[in-house]
Amino acid sequence: MNTHSPSRREPTEPVEFTFDWYERFLTDLLDAGYTPADYDDPLEPGEMIVRHDIDFSPRKALEMGRIEADLGIEATYFVLLNCPLYNVFYKPIRSALGELQSMGHTIGIHFSTHQYWDGEASSTAVTERVLEEREALACAVGNVSEAVSFHRPDEWLFRRSFEGFTSTYEERFFTDIAYRGDSNQRWREEHPLAGELPDKLQILTHPGLWGDEDADFETRLSNEVEAELERTRRFMHEQLVEKKYNVDEFQYGTNE
Repeated sequence: MNTHSPSRREPTEPVEFTFDWYERFLTDLLDAGYTPADYDDPLEPGEMIVRHDIDFSPRKALEMGRIEADLGIEATYFVLLNCPLYNVFYKPIRSALGELQSMGHTIGIHFSTHQYWDGEASSTAVTERVLEEREALACAVGNVSEAVSFHRPDEWLFRRSFEGFTSTYEERFFTDIAYRGDSNQRWREEHPLAGELPDKLQILTHPGLWGDEDADFETRLSNEVEAELERTRRFMHEQLVEKKYNVDEFQYGTNE
């Protein structure tokens, strides 16, 4: 348990959405005195939670997981069950998630309320759906985190607690400690380590926004679309024309 507050460090370089930059970012956090923690216990001063929402590209999540494992960091990876871009039951995706687990990382549900309701839902309804998705995910990957991350959360989900699972947007994770998220690559506007370092920290990244080379948000999304289309074309040809029924490399054919 870390009982010391992190020491203040000024950023020495601009943000680049590359795997190399991400590794240096984590190294800076460790050098500043942070130690990794998870959602199971209250955070102590000097602890940080590292979290990833996989909106798309489990392949890039695996790359980030390897970086973290090399640094001794165990993170939580939240996956979408209703994402049209990947399927957790598809063999290559199951293998990627299993590899993340073998490194010590945890897999959890990235839950989209928008798939079920147009507006605010009751706590009972949300809990029921979340537990159903968590049970389904467990069929694919085994052990599943008690924590749940909401996908594109509306205001009614912030600082709210639920029976039956832990929300990453509860008061204790979202308000009581510092929150640093890279959504829409906002870190380009303000460096996540700028200013006084907080005692406790939750870090959120979206692996699909990162790569071997730096790219802006629109370019990254465009590249992901093209790569996904190419993988889909290849999958359709190999599955339906060449009759290859186990195309393990399908999801991971290219890096960008």
